[in-house]
Amino acid sequence: MEEVKPKSVYYRLFAVRQNFRRTIARKPKAGVQADDEMLFIIIHQTYELWFKQILHELGIAQRVFQQSNINDNSPDLPNVVHRLNRVSEILEVLIDQMFVLETMTPLDFLDFRNLPSSIGFQSIQFKIVEASLGLLQTTLWATILPVAVAPRGRRTGKKS
Repeated sequence: MEEVKPKSVYYRLFAVRQNFRRTIARKPKAGVQADDEMLFIIIHQTYELWFKQILHELGIAQRVFQQSNINDNSPDLPNVVHRLNRVSEILEVLIDQMFVLETMTPLDFLDFRNLPSSIGFQSIQFKIVEASLGLLQTTLWATILPVAVAPRGRRTGKKS
């Protein structure tokens, strides 16, 4: 695929060329073409971008709550509610992204999964989100349970 090289402000602002370079799947090994590796990489890059936005929103809320006094009539509390509602919506998008990832079969995943040891669950931004929300590392694994989330009629993970 030939790389597009437009000079637009949009292209530079969103670092499209750099992001394309970061989205390159590794070379096939032993003649196995891992066609779904690109999907895997893009989904994880997208998660990292959303984690960055979640941290931004939580930071705004935390700065409000770190004030020594919060006036009930100031715009601060409605702004915090707005920010936390946005975080909630982003989390729903992240959950919905899993449906795209589930289109990859386990065998397709194994075509490229020969990564060094297990690198899963190592997003530093995800760990920072957890810590920002008060999750202690000692309780992390005890609290991870399979939970279906279905607010406002959204999908629960089971396809009909």
